[in-house]
Amino acid sequence: MMNNIAYYRNLVILAGIGPLLMLGWDAWHDQLGANGVNNALHITGILSLVFLFISLLITPVRAITGWNTIIAYRRALGLYGFAYAAIHFVIYVALDRMGSVSSTIEEIVSRRFLLVGFIALALMLPLAVTSTNAMIRKLGPFRWKLLHRLAYVAAILGVVHYYMLVKSDVRQPLAFAAVLTPILGFRSVKHYWDLRREASKSKSRESAKPQMNRKFWNGELIVENIHRETHDVKTFRFVHPEGDVPFVHRPGQYMTLMLNINGMTVKRSYTIASSPSQRGHVELTIKRNPEGLVSRYMHDELKVGDKIRIGAPGGKFFFDDHQSKAVVLIAGGVGITPLMSITRYLTDRSWHGTIYFINAVRSQDDKIYEAELSNLAHRFENLRVLTYYSQSKPPAGIAIPSERWQDKSGYINADDLSAFVPNLNELPIFLCGPDPMMQAVRKAIVSLGVADEKISTEEFVSPKATNISNQTPTSVPPVETEPPNSLTSTITFATSNQMVDVDASTTILEAAEQAGVTLPWECRSGICGQCKVRCTTGRVRMDSRDALSRGEEANGYILACQSHPTAEAVTIEA
Repeated sequence: MMNNIAYYRNLVILAGIGPLLMLGWDAWHDQLGANGVNNALHITGILSLVFLFISLLITPVRAITGWNTIIAYRRALGLYGFAYAAIHFVIYVALDRMGSVSSTIEEIVSRRFLLVGFIALALMLPLAVTSTNAMIRKLGPFRWKLLHRLAYVAAILGVVHYYMLVKSDVRQPLAFAAVLTPILGFRSVKHYWDLRREASKSKSRESAKPQMNRKFWNGELIVENIHRETHDVKTFRFVHPEGDVPFVHRPGQYMTLMLNINGMTVKRSYTIASSPSQRGHVELTIKRNPEGLVSRYMHDELKVGDKIRIGAPGGKFFFDDHQSKAVVLIAGGVGITPLMSITRYLTDRSWHGTIYFINAVRSQDDKIYEAELSNLAHRFENLRVLTYYSQSKPPAGIAIPSERWQDKSGYINADDLSAFVPNLNELPIFLCGPDPMMQAVRKAIVSLGVADEKISTEEFVSPKATNISNQTPTSVPPVETEPPNSLTSTITFATSNQMVDVDASTTILEAAEQAGVTLPWECRSGICGQCKVRCTTGRVRMDSRDALSRGEEANGYILACQSHPTAEAVTIEA
């Protein structure tokens, strides 16, 4: 599918060049008529409006038909609209005004239709300059979209310019106005309904959430129960000694454990598997990694009655949209935990929508929450469960109608997804699991025409050392990492002109405190984002990066409380 998109995008680019080549051919062979300059101006002006209008039509066509892939061609079409408008202006200046800047300015100021056209072109210039992925990242999606609404103003001014130009036979400009009117009407109605829907969602979320503080909380919880899910997975239930858990998380968020292991303070974050509606406890489901410091400690050392300091809640991978008609949850292995939290929450609240739960496991012995999922599927007709077994045959049939419970051998694939989930490209999709599984499933989903922004992902992998000078931003959550090594690193705080030598178990925030450098912080768990600083040279390993945006990571920002040096010299802009 991605190759098809690239092919058709190139086809659009070639199609846009075609009229210019034909115009050049006719000009070269003196076939533009008696008044070649006027004909060239007329043709380029019309082409500018045509390409601009087609680009504006992409949004309503996409909304009406669900053809999400056509959005890939919108920017190219808009750029052609600007290009032909620019050529139109250059022809006017070079051939009609004989290259005279003063004459051009005088004409524009004195003739209103020229002034209107010039303003339209001037408005299109910043749109053309910012029509790159880099500018979208720099401006941010919201500001970029707000800026590019100027395209509608430019289109209106272009039609007005054309109408004022022709004076007598106004049929063509009126035809353009007739096309532009429903485009503007659709945009206005859509904007109104988007505002109404967002207001309705906000009101619903506010009325649905418990009256409890959602802000970050730091304190001690007690291990109340430890339950074995599979041969290498356990669920740990935590309670607060004074009653209900003193924070409210959203389904899919995580909490950070602050542990003392062999005299060393270690922080790890795990998804909360329990539902936010269960106020008396929170649960973590953790897979034992033979090489993992924290998971081995949790499985082998932790016992009922132990107290653990935690910070919560955190994370952007959650779903509690009461207005959606359905949701698609796709899990791989222990990546089921945030999706189970979402499922528990939605069924606790008797959510009206359909829950499509797709789970990939190696074998029956690796299936987490099997009995509970079966029970929920029995009780809630809106829960549809599809399980894949990659290394074994599916178990014997279960007494649940096949449209609500299916077992298959093999791997998740596009054909099964499209058959299991009607209107997949219209639904929010949450995907969590190991990286290879994530990549394969995302590819399958995108091949079905699903827009990338509808897919929310969270990977359960070990974060590796981040090369700040040349890194690729990622949304990997903070889970299991290797224990710190014996490296000694010199941390230089450039602005404060301070240096300190620390080992790799020390965070940048702790190093700053040792050096007497003041860095802002609140949670020390990578959640609040107050300790963001820029690492200009060297390498660090981040236990958590959730409070960083992709753009911030790309620009070298780190979370000081979560970053450990992995190079002999690290420079911090603080």
